Amino acid sequence: MKIFLTISAVLSLALLTAGQATEDHSQLVFGGHRSHTRPSLNLEGGITKVSYPPELKNHALVRFNGRKHHDVVFHHPGEWMYLDEHNLKPHDDPLERMLDHLDVWSRSADSEEILAHFTAHQFEHFERMMRLKGVPEGKDDWEVVERNLQDVADREATQITNKNIENRLQELAQGEDAFLTEIDDSGEEVESSGLFFDGLNQVMKKKHGKKDKPKKKRVNLDTWFTNYHPHNEIKDFFLQLADDYPELVTFIPSIGQTVEGRDIFAVRITEKEEDGSVKEKPQIWWQGLQHAREWAGGSTVQYLAHHFTSNFGKKDGVTAALRDVELIIVPVMNIDGYDYTWNKNRLWRKNRRQNSLGSWGVDLNRNWDDHFAEGGSSAFPWSETYHGPSAASEPEVQAMQKFFGEQKRIVGAIDFHCYSQLVLRPQGWTTKPSIHEEEHKFVGDKIVSLIKSVHGKKYISEPSIALYKTTGAGSDYFYGDKAKADNNGQSIYSYTIELRPSDTNPGGRSGFILPPEEIVPLGEEIVAAMDFFVAYVVANPLKG
Repeated sequence: MKIFLTISAVLSLALLTAGQATEDHSQLVFGGHRSHTRPSLNLEGGITKVSYPPELKNHALVRFNGRKHHDVVFHHPGEWMYLDEHNLKPHDDPLERMLDHLDVWSRSADSEEILAHFTAHQFEHFERMMRLKGVPEGKDDWEVVERNLQDVADREATQITNKNIENRLQELAQGEDAFLTEIDDSGEEVESSGLFFDGLNQVMKKKHGKKDKPKKKRVNLDTWFTNYHPHNEIKDFFLQLADDYPELVTFIPSIGQTVEGRDIFAVRITEKEEDGSVKEKPQIWWQGLQHAREWAGGSTVQYLAHHFTSNFGKKDGVTAALRDVELIIVPVMNIDGYDYTWNKNRLWRKNRRQNSLGSWGVDLNRNWDDHFAEGGSSAFPWSETYHGPSAASEPEVQAMQKFFGEQKRIVGAIDFHCYSQLVLRPQGWTTKPSIHEEEHKFVGDKIVSLIKSVHGKKYISEPSIALYKTTGAGSDYFYGDKAKADNNGQSIYSYTIELRPSDTNPGGRSGFILPPEEIVPLGEEIVAAMDFFVAYVVANPLKG
């Protein structure tokens, strides 16, 4: 006699299986492809299962007084030091020289408080130096915020995997025409057999028939924002929007390629004419995931795209906006780095350029052709703010600058990042106020006010330079002379928005890893601000 198991029983076993897979670091991959250790469960279309190799094992997150402890000297892998023949000259400031070796997450203006990610070797060295200096761990001088960042990444991986399994099984419980399958050793999908799976499969077959299934959607929009998604799924999400809203959405397969040859896709969202054409309208530019580990920036751009498409014809403000405005969106700028955060190192920031002397990656947000390498970035290839060998040396930045310059009617641009809850306006390269400081401040302050009105989150509106100096940044490029010249002489409202969490609340302990349950509330507060932003900057374009 066959035993027919309930969905809850299937869910329990599936979650247990996922948890075991994460713990042993087996290389579980996407779409139901074969695992290195066991066949993977595939619920008709695949489940994203995340498991990291131990690249972050014993890496620590440490808060310390930079001005007191700038005398700690680090050596990068291979024991190379700054080499003049490679233009790797040391900073004059010993603190900056020290920080070039660390992954700095946040920093006070006077550098008396720095939050930085240390590798295992760096932390051992730092801890030893503190002992030699006779400085015990304590909040005034230094404290360990997270002792093992691998644990933080692994906990998130388990949470993502479990939520994906839960979502898939809920679809089955709601009667979706799908069957449990698994992947055999040859990589082929076969129907799952055995007492456990036979029961559920027989129920589904009896209810729906074995193969008479309706056309399957690319993604499930009902559960999309309960979790984070890898690049291939994000691409499917935007293709799904193009399928569902052909009168609004144009999917652009490629605006250029990454270092590793992946196509960077873009999306246009606006009401089309009856013949499918689009009349000339003012344009808004949004981009996400320039820094690979900032997943919340990517989910927020997705949330905005879904908000404007799904509410067209339902909400007057959205409908009016898409009749009069064209949204230009680049959802994943740094595809190579983003993929790396899903498969290798959750906290990877840069692109995947192979530099000289065995280092990897360029900080794309220091590589734009605007006041390149004038401070606030590094010539040291191991630095997290390495600006690259020359302005716009990276193909990702080249593609973005070219596509941006082709638009000609942009009035507002936002680069979404995380974290710190900041709305940063031009400029980052100088303390001199921009000629549009008054207009930029008004809009930035209003964005902060609207965000707070939704869930009470407090953001800070300030010039970029007030946080720290940056050069070669995307938001400064959008406001700069080159972009203005390409944009028919029109200046652009330009911002970098650093999303949740803040560095001062408990959620900031591991700030780049925002829990998936915060995706929707984050999206809701940004939507409120962007509804205003789109309407206001179109009605009040910058002059001069």
